[in-house]
Amino acid sequence: MPYGKRVLLAGLLAAWGLSGCQGALTAQGDWERAQARRTPVAYERFLHLHPDSQWAPQARQERDQLLLAGRSAAFRDLKRVRLVVNEEYAQANAPALYRNLLAPLVSYAAEKLLRYAGVEVVADSAVASDAVYTIELGGQLSGTEYGEAGQRPEFYWTGASVQGAVTLKMAGGQEIREQFSGGAGSPEPPKNLRLILYKTTPNLIISQAGLAGVEEKIAIVIGKAFGSQLLVAYLYPQEAEKFRGTNDALARLRDPHTVEALIEMVDEVDTGVYDDAVLILRAMTGQKLEFEPEEWRQWWAQQGGKLDSANL
Repeated sequence: MPYGKRVLLAGLLAAWGLSGCQGALTAQGDWERAQARRTPVAYERFLHLHPDSQWAPQARQERDQLLLAGRSAAFRDLKRVRLVVNEEYAQANAPALYRNLLAPLVSYAAEKLLRYAGVEVVADSAVASDAVYTIELGGQLSGTEYGEAGQRPEFYWTGASVQGAVTLKMAGGQEIREQFSGGAGSPEPPKNLRLILYKTTPNLIISQAGLAGVEEKIAIVIGKAFGSQLLVAYLYPQEAEKFRGTNDALARLRDPHTVEALIEMVDEVDTGVYDDAVLILRAMTGQKLEFEPEEWRQWWAQQGGKLDSANL
């Protein structure tokens, strides 16, 4: 090999080796940081940054043990849950029924979050389970026919009302239940159908009416059963298909034990969770502080580790 190429190859190998050493040192530093904090959130952050590290198996084990310890006592032994979604809407002045418009989306979101909590999820009622997680959705769709003079009328969906509940019930009778309701739409059809960019569908209008409410309740029920720390840790894995309900649930639960972990996230530009953290902190505390973790730390210290409802 010519001398010039040998020098170039040696330089590339040296750079690769240096990069590898720096990566190992970074992973070691982040591992020591996670060990010092020893929280589910700290271990999840490490796994998000270093999923293939030599310390990753231990991080997963530590995270899972802490999440198990953080469960509500009534749900600590829950290992398998049956997921059930019941969904049906009536159409005003018509016999038609619409089913399973949001079911695929909400069941997928609930299953992901339950599996993250370390629970096996089944759908078959013949399979024995420790609990049943039920999502109930119902309501009414409304619409009207509209058409300009001389044109064939077209049906236009004008609104929807949605209500329901999310329930986690153990075989022994212990239960967590959250109800919700919502609505969407306009009582008036558009003045000119030709100006509509897309035709409103039952799926779209039901989604506008009820999706935010049911997603929030899905996460609240899981947060109450498995601990709010689980919801904070779930902000990290982007591949977990996290949904907006996690943020809303944390803001609604207002667990003071999650505040310090969220403040730490404000400084984490490398993980991309700082936006979520600030939005949750603002909704949880009523404070409008910026993306400066030190400002949040000072404010939290002044509160003495307590959330005052008067701030909302």
